[in-house]
Amino acid sequence: MSEQELVRLEYQIGRLLQVGVMLSAIAMSTGLVLFFLGAQTSADRVLEAGLVLLISIPMTRILASFVDALRRGDRLLSVSTGLVLLILAGNFIYSFLAD
Repeated sequence: MSEQELVRLEYQIGRLLQVGVMLSAIAMSTGLVLFFLGAQTSADRVLEAGLVLLISIPMTRILASFVDALRRGDRLLSVSTGLVLLILAGNFIYSFLAD
């Protein structure tokens, strides 16, 4: 991978992460407004959606690294990021099932 391609990839990933944080902040702010307006049920759902977005941001970064490693044919990085992604996804799913 050339230096220019790596810079472009890092920029795209950074932009994706920024959008995720902004969407999460908007959802949680909206949830707080709904809470203070007395719409408890709606507020809970919107706040939970904001938290899910926030939690999924690191998973998105690892997923992007995994896809890039597959594209480049880097087997060691593909396997290691794939395992990390599976562990994170398993924990993510378990946390919602255990609730």
